[in-house]
Amino acid sequence: MGTRYEDQPPELWAGPESLDPTPVWKQFALIGIFLLLGLVVVGVVAALAVAPQVVSPPALVPGDRLVLAPADVPALGAPPQRIGPPLVDEAHAFWIARVSATEVAAFSARWSIQGATNCPVAWTPSINNSAVRMYTASCGGRFVTAFFTERGEPSVGAPRGLDRYLVSVSDDRVIVNLSRLIVSAERTSAPPTP
Repeated sequence: MGTRYEDQPPELWAGPESLDPTPVWKQFALIGIFLLLGLVVVGVVAALAVAPQVVSPPALVPGDRLVLAPADVPALGAPPQRIGPPLVDEAHAFWIARVSATEVAAFSARWSIQGATNCPVAWTPSINNSAVRMYTASCGGRFVTAFFTERGEPSVGAPRGLDRYLVSVSDDRVIVNLSRLIVSAERTSAPPTP
């Protein structure tokens, strides 16, 4: 067998049924429709991504992001503010506080230990008329009350700290991402030494 076209046997030649009968304009239309759908998807994703930057606070935008004004965040040393209904449902309620000059934290208003039901978290401005300020979670039953520091870290009776939401702070807005709950790790004690 040679390598020239004329040298190929007729049984290897492609018949007329193998040719693509689709007109070229239909192929261009199909490619155009796919490109248009791709642009629509990119536009929707871009609009959802930029939504927290264009709405006026307070607003809950798609993706469970709550946009607040900087004035909604308490000053350093001030009691935290509870954010709940009507801005967000009770399952996503949280305490927002300025824990340092540069850090804003959003602690979930619900806390639980393994196997226990969700307990409401409250702010306690003073314990026994002292200057100690902390969060408390009252669960009832055999587990009565857990205490947490102003930074949400575990204190007396708490095997783990408070859960947090991601917070982004800029000059004109504070964005709390309610779809990203950071679950605090459980604290374990070291085994006793002999």
